[in-house]
Amino acid sequence: MVEQQSKHGKFIAFELARHWIALPAAAVLRIVNCPPPNQGGTVGLGIVQLGPHTIRLLDLQPKLGLQSEAHQPEKTPFLLVIQESQQALWGIALDTPPDILELPFSRFKPVPPEKRLEPKLQWISHMAVITEQEIRRTLLFLNLKAVFQSKASESSAQSADRQLKSLTL
Repeated sequence: MVEQQSKHGKFIAFELARHWIALPAAAVLRIVNCPPPNQGGTVGLGIVQLGPHTIRLLDLQPKLGLQSEAHQPEKTPFLLVIQESQQALWGIALDTPPDILELPFSRFKPVPPEKRLEPKLQWISHMAVITEQEIRRTLLFLNLKAVFQSKASESSAQSADRQLKSLTL
């Protein structure tokens, strides 16, 4: 009898406020050194200019309800660049370089649907516990589709607010 092998996937994992977040490696366009402010790296303002590309930043910490230490946006050395299906470029500013992991898909367990109704878990679809060199980590799998839907909703709401304000002025 042939034993069925579990299918594996490659993931990019990074630490954010003492939590480990994972993305499929295929979703990541590039991991680059974040340019300093005098070269387009305005992380504190939520955008980074890389050559001809303006990259909007995803600030995941408040969205995921994560508490962080004092963060200095000017000293963010790494930028993880992803592309939304609408071709917009987004970045996640990182203090430390991310890890590349190869894991069986079976390691990831879905977050129960009722838990995803909580604001801090709405962008997390799965979790996995891994042990590497006797260090145990819980990976939170970021659901990019939910992230971008949320961003689109925020943009639509802001646009509607601007339209309403222009009518009332």
